[in-house]
Amino acid sequence: MALFFSSHVGKSIHRTFYMKFAQVYLNSSRCTSIVSINFPKNCTVQNIKFANHKVQNGDHLRSKHTGICDSYHFRIATLNHKRSFTTSKSMLKKKKKATKRTTPPPEDTDEDFEKSILEDPDFNRLREGVDDLSIRKYLSGSVSQIGTIVLQPWVKWGPRMKQNTSAQLMLEEAATLVSTLPGVKVVAKEVVPVKSLDGKMIFGSGTLARLVSEARSNRLAVSVFISIDMLKRSQIQELEAAFGMKVWDRYSVVLGIFQHNAHTREAKLQVALAELPYIRKRLPGERERMIIMEREKRIRNALNKLAGNRALIRRGRSRSNLPTVAIVGYTNSGKTSLIRSITGDERAEGKNSLFATLDVTAHGGRLPCGLEVAFIDTVGFIQDIPTELVASFRATLEDAVCADVVIHVRDASHPDYELQGITVNETLSSLPLSEDTPVITVANKADLTLVKPENEFGEHMLSATTGQGIPEFLDYLQEVVLKVTGRRSWRFSLPTGSPEIQWLRNVAGIVSEEMDPENLQVTKIVAVLTDQELAVYNRNFGKS
Repeated sequence: MALFFSSHVGKSIHRTFYMKFAQVYLNSSRCTSIVSINFPKNCTVQNIKFANHKVQNGDHLRSKHTGICDSYHFRIATLNHKRSFTTSKSMLKKKKKATKRTTPPPEDTDEDFEKSILEDPDFNRLREGVDDLSIRKYLSGSVSQIGTIVLQPWVKWGPRMKQNTSAQLMLEEAATLVSTLPGVKVVAKEVVPVKSLDGKMIFGSGTLARLVSEARSNRLAVSVFISIDMLKRSQIQELEAAFGMKVWDRYSVVLGIFQHNAHTREAKLQVALAELPYIRKRLPGERERMIIMEREKRIRNALNKLAGNRALIRRGRSRSNLPTVAIVGYTNSGKTSLIRSITGDERAEGKNSLFATLDVTAHGGRLPCGLEVAFIDTVGFIQDIPTELVASFRATLEDAVCADVVIHVRDASHPDYELQGITVNETLSSLPLSEDTPVITVANKADLTLVKPENEFGEHMLSATTGQGIPEFLDYLQEVVLKVTGRRSWRFSLPTGSPEIQWLRNVAGIVSEEMDPENLQVTKIVAVLTDQELAVYNRNFGKS
């Protein structure tokens, strides 16, 4: 953005201010300047630079206010500029010859824009003031080992009492969850019965006194993980004062895992968006809320651009009639491993870790009939996560919503098999998934000790690790894909080596292809085609 003003040295000479993120640059290398700027009341200037001269925060400003200052606020700024020149005749001649148009600064690329969001120093200082997110400092290596006590509150009765699981299973998942953070070691864990999760200290006074005494006597403990979705700010303050150490909830722990596993631009932006609701609830000031609102707007704009890119890719698949199969499931259920087993794509590297996948990735594979299919990997689900955190990654699941078929992968060896399935189904029901989209459930890890007898599983049994049950499952998947995409099998007898054969190889799924033993000049082909593809074939090759 540029603002123009005039100064009089004999004749009017135009100068340009380029304004970007609360910085002002004067397009002159030899001048001394005093600037008076009238800004709106919700605006402040961080730095103003005049070539080699820097005006510090608040210097020469007619009024000082609190707020955020960006390129949009500057549109209504007025500049009253007083200048004194040190110049010469030769310099004036050069100025007269100079073009009146000023070349604008190069526009930032999307990558630069996203980097400016992620590395915003003002917001980073604001985030450091949120003690609840001090887990970031631990993960950066300032502490070699984080000894953590895991406490699993268990509501004994009422509407918030958990069904289809047990307190011990939830405790084990909580311990596994926090152990996923690098450097974290669980030094003690316990199920703690409570009447409610809304109390000021969560636990009763007698129970809390015992827990505090045990925690303080544990020399290895430096933090406490209370496994509920999100603690209130007042609860964290009271609990930290009582324990004398850091207190984390599930939101902060999962956020820490996301931050550690986010490697791509989109994943980092989604994590940056996911932390804002958590920070917003802990910063009561108006200025802080404005900074967060502005950051959220910028992040969403950047994510919308990336979502537009994904939409273009999906439209490309649609134009090429490439079927898509989305793989969803509870975290660490083996989604990525199943994709690798089906497609052979080594990029799909499964890990025995929670939330190892944060990005949507597509992997090409073929069904037994030869039809090419795009298998879409997605972020895993988990129970007791606030809706704000799930919403930040909802854009990641757009590919699942738009897929022709969805495969729900479940861990047949996990003791919490039933609850995990319910969690995934509830998340899927919250998405705008068409009722016509088939959802196929598979029980993975059949090579391990099963949670119940095999004949009690109603799902397809398979093992992504050993390949057990994969061929049978692919036969069933093929039937579903062909039906939902409107494809049928067609038989062709064509001249060997003809263009028709090459076209079918490129476009259709080839079930079988062999030369006629009685006439080697003829090749018999069985291919799967949509009615539209068949019409194109007939039009291209003059078939009736």
